[in-house]
Amino acid sequence: MGLRSRTCSATLLGFTVGLSSVAVHADNARDWQNLPTDLNMIFGYYNRIDSNTPIDTSLPIDGLSLKGDLYLLRYARSFAVDGRNSAIQIIQPYADVSASFDNARFFDGTKHKGGTGDTQVVLVHNVFGGPALSQEQFANWQPETFLTGALWVTTPTGDYDKNRVINIGANRWVFKPELAFGTPIGPTWLELNTYVSLFGDNDDYLGDNKLEQKALFAIEGHYSYTFNRALWASLDTTYSTGGETKINGVNQDNKQENTVVGASLGFMLSPQFGGLIAYSDTVADRSGSPDVNTWTLRMQYVW
Repeated sequence: MGLRSRTCSATLLGFTVGLSSVAVHADNARDWQNLPTDLNMIFGYYNRIDSNTPIDTSLPIDGLSLKGDLYLLRYARSFAVDGRNSAIQIIQPYADVSASFDNARFFDGTKHKGGTGDTQVVLVHNVFGGPALSQEQFANWQPETFLTGALWVTTPTGDYDKNRVINIGANRWVFKPELAFGTPIGPTWLELNTYVSLFGDNDDYLGDNKLEQKALFAIEGHYSYTFNRALWASLDTTYSTGGETKINGVNQDNKQENTVVGASLGFMLSPQFGGLIAYSDTVADRSGSPDVNTWTLRMQYVW
C-alpha cells in the first residue's frame, strides 16, 4: 500500500510526496490504492517551492520569502501481513533554497542554503479493501473501497545549524499517523485522507532555545478521473489547523489554519516507468500560517 495501480503491476502509477518536514506535505490522489505484493519501487522528485516558511512548513516565519528546489529519492517495497497488503518506504530529501526577509530581523539581502533533509521511514498496512495479491492475481482483481493506515516517522538526520534561521533539517522527531479512505465510482475515485503531525522538541532552536509545538491536524480530499490505463487527472484540496508553538515555555499565539487546492496529472510511459505532474497553492490562510505554492514532477520505476 501507499502506492497505486489500476489493473495490474504494469499500470502502476506510483505515489507522491507526503513529507511532514518539508514544503510538500500532502498526498496526491490514488496514493494509497492497492498493488501487487513483492514489488520494488524507486521514485525521484523535483519540487519548485515558493513559501513563507523554511523547508519545515510547520514553522512559518514572519517576513520570510523563500524559493527552493527540493529533490527527493524514495524507495518502497510491498509485502503481505496477515493477508493484507503492506509496505515500507524510505525517503531522503535534498534541498537548495534562497531566502530573504522583509526586514533585518534575522539578516539583510538574500541567503542561500543547501543540504540534506531529514530522512523519513513510512510503515503502511491495509485495513480493508487491499488484499495481498500476487501480480497474476492482481491482474484479474477489481479495485474496491479501501481503508489504509500509515505511520510516518521523520528522523532528525538533516543538516542543521542552531545559529541559522534557515535550515534544511528540523532537528526534531515527527510522528504522523494517517488514515486513507477511497472508493471507486465508475471511472472516478473519491478519496479522503486525515492525519496528525506530532512534534518532538527542538532544544537548539535559534541558539539554545527550546521549541515546542502542538499537534497539527489535516484532512484532504481528492476527486480523480481515469481517461485510460495510462492517464488520469485529479482535483485536490487540503485543510489543516493547529500547530501552535512555545519558545522557552512562552506561548507564541500562532495557531495555524490554511486551505490548499491543486491539481495533478498521472501518466505511464511504459509498463514499468511513469510519472506525475502536480501543482498546489494556498488559497486561504490565517495570519502566521504557511502560504506555499509548489510545482512537482515525479518519475518512478517498478520491478
